[in-house]
Amino acid sequence: MSSKLEELKNTATADFEAGKKAFHDAMAKAQSQIDAATNEIHTLRTDLKTQTAEAKAKTIARVDELTKHLDEVRKERQDKIEARLKELHAAIGSINAELKHASAEKKAFAEAKAKAVREEYDSARSTLAASLDEELAEWKARIGALADSAAEKKEDTTAAVQAKIADLHAKHAAAQKKLHALKRANAAAFGELHHGMRKAIGEVNTAVQRARADIASAS
Repeated sequence: MSSKLEELKNTATADFEAGKKAFHDAMAKAQSQIDAATNEIHTLRTDLKTQTAEAKAKTIARVDELTKHLDEVRKERQDKIEARLKELHAAIGSINAELKHASAEKKAFAEAKAKAVREEYDSARSTLAASLDEELAEWKARIGALADSAAEKKEDTTAAVQAKIADLHAKHAAAQKKLHALKRANAAAFGELHHGMRKAIGEVNTAVQRARADIASAS
């Protein structure tokens, strides 16, 4: 291998590894924040079941603060994953084009580079799927918390409230099915399915907010 090609190989490898490290460091930092918030929220929700009305108000306010922070960190994390996936997808296309015209000397390096990029792409997809799994688990917990809150309301509000809770469970199940399809999707279908997944979670979010407002206003 010529010294010039060796230099280009070393530079490309160093750049790729630096980008990979920066991405994974960012993911680890965000995951740490998500885990801390999730654990505290879980503890507070458990405490709610035995607290007085006055204590519950303070606990609910803290849960609201934490869930807002959790949603912000998770969105930022998922935005970074999506940006990384687009970057890697473009790199795969570029390398594939390069391979078509590569000399024998360059072909082995290009194939090795393609393999490394594909592995990193698959890793980023797995990270996104895990993040979406965590997000759906959190929404399920929020729906459960709403059901607990609804159970404390008067009898004459039960039917309407239970219908809303049932609708929330249905929307959550629909989002879960979309995530299952996303995990199995090929690269060509991934973008569209991911868009559908985000839309489904958005519908769960909207329905939860509406149900929460209705339950809070029920006498």
